[in-house]
Amino acid sequence: MPRTRLLLIALIAALLLSPHTDAADTETDADAAAAQHSEIGIANTTADDHPLPDAGRWFPQAGLGLFVHYGIASVGGHQDLSWAMLKDCPWNKLNSGVMTPSAYFAMAERFKAENFNPNRWLKAAKDAGFGYAVLTTRHHDGFALWPSAHGDFNTRNHMDGRDLVKEYVDACRRNGLKVGFYYSPPDWYRERHYRTWGYGTKGTSESPHLDMNHQPVAALPPKPDDFNQKMVDYLNGQLRELLTNYGPIDYLWFDGSTRGVMTVDEIRKLQPKILINDRQHGDAGDIITRLYEGKLPNARPGRLWEHCFSMVGAWGYTKPVRIRPVNMLTSRLASVRCWGGNVLANFGPQPDGDMPPEYYTFMSQMQAWMQWAKPAVVGVEAGPYPSQCSVPVTIHGETWYAFVLPDMKDTRITLTGVRMPKQVTVLRTARELTPRMHDDHVIIDVPDEARERDTVEVLAIEW
Repeated sequence: MPRTRLLLIALIAALLLSPHTDAADTETDADAAAAQHSEIGIANTTADDHPLPDAGRWFPQAGLGLFVHYGIASVGGHQDLSWAMLKDCPWNKLNSGVMTPSAYFAMAERFKAENFNPNRWLKAAKDAGFGYAVLTTRHHDGFALWPSAHGDFNTRNHMDGRDLVKEYVDACRRNGLKVGFYYSPPDWYRERHYRTWGYGTKGTSESPHLDMNHQPVAALPPKPDDFNQKMVDYLNGQLRELLTNYGPIDYLWFDGSTRGVMTVDEIRKLQPKILINDRQHGDAGDIITRLYEGKLPNARPGRLWEHCFSMVGAWGYTKPVRIRPVNMLTSRLASVRCWGGNVLANFGPQPDGDMPPEYYTFMSQMQAWMQWAKPAVVGVEAGPYPSQCSVPVTIHGETWYAFVLPDMKDTRITLTGVRMPKQVTVLRTARELTPRMHDDHVIIDVPDEARERDTVEVLAIEW
């Protein structure tokens, strides 16, 4: 391989893994998310105030959730869930796994999940401070991880009726995690003969639609007259299974929208205490997830919100495994919690259903950070950033928790409109710092020797 190409590959890898590329990564993730939302019809949402059901008070206290993308795409090791089937899909350019839908759907025959052990990877997440989990019970590719009586593309047909959703739910409860279900109303398997498999094709001679083998077709066949109604009946049948077969479910995470899917009121008749995101029902949903996929807000949102992004690049499992560094997640967590949001951080199990070894190494490192930083991010309220504190800050009782991020060169923290604190300590080491008044400000200097540059440090400011 030519030396210049080796250097280019090394540079790309360094950029992808560097803890200092957070802004670039966020921008790329956000661009891809916007294009995906357009493709699957995400409902519109505003950031206006929305009352949270009393039963959902756990959500803003939890702070950190585990997103788990798992499905038949994991078998290949280079395929992003569902999106790998679209030829010329712009966000697939960094992945080598673009494949025909015919080959993609055939991976269901090799999907065995022989080492699917959610108890192991959920316990590691719980120990690392995660409070809830969300599993892709069914992605846009249509493969359901439970033996559904509705449709013919699920574990009833391909895994001898094994119920991976039940195993996941049982493991969540065993480890004290709130239970979340991801569910995609768009179903590309049921639409496979009636849609194009080329991204953005126009059905012209210059831009022909593509069939399931990525071959050009003169025209797409029309859907049968009863197709849409049968689709709605099928989707609602699967939703009823998810909402009645597994006991109390805490969080329903739609991705995409389809007309005729159960209303919020219909869902709550089956699960009175459930929280619902905004991607199917728009402002009727409880939690904003549409606006903050892969990006952070510029100001504090006016209602409950969640920032999701992938810790492993693509959403599903790809090899070689690369996991973004701990300080990327802890930095995002500080930025999100200071404005009252939650972080939903994604990981992808291997084809056999276990997480890769790198996941457990990461969770061990995250656990070490949480051992001293947890009081600043779990069970806290949003703080007055930037109006009264120059760095992200959360509040619990009479204590403010101010975050010193790794990329901060100025280690001086300024507090405005406050009295002199009773005490300021570095949470990790219990080292006391001396605040001082300057005009109407409180100044807290953080010496270099009082912080680790690659760690999100936390100051406990007691009043």
